[in-house]
Amino acid sequence: MTMKATIEAFDGRAEGARRRIEVSEERIVIARRVGGVEMRVALEPRQYRGVGLAVLVAEATDFLYQVRLIHADPDLCVTLADCGQEEAARALWRRWAAALGLPRLVERTDGEFEIDRTAPSDQPFERRRGRATLKRRNRFLARRKMGRLVAAACGCADG
Repeated sequence: MTMKATIEAFDGRAEGARRRIEVSEERIVIARRVGGVEMRVALEPRQYRGVGLAVLVAEATDFLYQVRLIHADPDLCVTLADCGQEEAARALWRRWAAALGLPRLVERTDGEFEIDRTAPSDQPFERRRGRATLKRRNRFLARRKMGRLVAAACGCADG
């Protein structure tokens, strides 16, 4: 699963108050211009704590779901997506976590994250083949097919 994204985000300290983020499976590059100097920070995905899912209250009855890369330094956190629907946010959250090889984190309170340990529903189920038969036979015998008894081969003659 290959996922890449280029994101323009708000950055109060950068010129034009914008920064550009390139996210791929190999690296995350954050680029901005400060005081006329172009700055680029390249990080590997493993340097992030995980992919977080947060729920923000947009209005009294509406929610906004935010998928973010979580880093120990708040300036290096990256918002990957803002969604109005929970299902879409969860799908993106799972895909980004799988693509980057990072744990899925759920924000419980401001800044406190918990690892999501629920099994994703889109993963294949464990196959049953071999479970019961391997307890009785070794794997080579479990793969063998039964032979047919041929009268001529055993030296028997039909009556």
